[in-house]
Amino acid sequence: MKTFKKFLIITFIISLIVNCSEGDSKEVTEAWPRRAVPVKVATVKSQTFSSTLTYNGSLMAIQTARIIPEIPGKIEKLNVQIGDYVTAGSELVQMDISTLNLQHKQAAAGLSVANANLIDAEKNWERVQTLHAENAVSQQQFEKMKLGLNAAQAQMNQARAGLDLLKMQLDKATLTAPFAGVITQKGFQKGDLFSPAVMMPVYTLQDVSRIKLELQITSQEIMGIAKGQTAQLTVDYLDKPVSGRVTLVGVAADPMSKTFFVECQFDNSNGALRAGTFGQVGITIKEIKNVFVIPKNSLINKSHVFVVKDNHAYLRKVEILQSSLTELIVGSGLTDDEQYVISGAYILADSSLVQIEN
Repeated sequence: MKTFKKFLIITFIISLIVNCSEGDSKEVTEAWPRRAVPVKVATVKSQTFSSTLTYNGSLMAIQTARIIPEIPGKIEKLNVQIGDYVTAGSELVQMDISTLNLQHKQAAAGLSVANANLIDAEKNWERVQTLHAENAVSQQQFEKMKLGLNAAQAQMNQARAGLDLLKMQLDKATLTAPFAGVITQKGFQKGDLFSPAVMMPVYTLQDVSRIKLELQITSQEIMGIAKGQTAQLTVDYLDKPVSGRVTLVGVAADPMSKTFFVECQFDNSNGALRAGTFGQVGITIKEIKNVFVIPKNSLINKSHVFVVKDNHAYLRKVEILQSSLTELIVGSGLTDDEQYVISGAYILADSSLVQIEN
């Protein structure tokens, strides 16, 4: 009996607590206002859709030069650092030319000696010709003078060639930029000994005023691609695609991969694109006019969008006919002039209260 009384008392207390809690919850719910979710919207309009083929590729500089000395020796001076912009003809590397200067002086002196010998041989030849005409010298002496003149001329040519060779080596000891661009790599330090056998560049120079992507296109898709077509490049670190063009289209398939070479180029005068990074290229192959086009990022669960009406967002299923790199063609589910959510959709539920932001 006592146990039963205790049970009734405990049950009564629990029911009081539950009733009080429900009452408090109702009061809180009624007092808490329903908050509107901020969203951005767009209006459904008929427009032109660009049908594209999409490829991934690595961004490359339009020109790349490996600055490698043609002569071995010590690197005396390095004039630029990684990241420096240089103009065409700028001096980048100066090799040590102390030995070359001495060899040049020696060759110049040798040329002077050869020139003096040639002058002497020419005078002797003139004299022997006069004597030969008067039969004052033998035929053997005459021929010997002729051979002496020829030898002096050969020595003169040899000395001049040696001097020209040293001049060329002195010129090559100063390495200049073949085009305007940015220094992207540096392989040596001042005072290092360079050997052509190493084949490591002192600098790598790249012209990044334009960026190119080299693509390999299958035989099924190459028929839709032509030089001059519009291309859109999308990279992770830029908010908007970069417009460009198809600049090269291969006419023969690679014998190994059976694919066709295609090159696209993009303006990079602002330096926003980075060579060596990866990107996605969409090549426009045809245009479809007067269709409903929406951004890809407005799609929810691959087949729905939120339509806004009377400050509420309603989930609606749409039919997707075709897609590009950033856009979709909607076949049904939307009507002209309707507003749909393009930003903030992922935190919405059906019939959510929304606040439209500009």
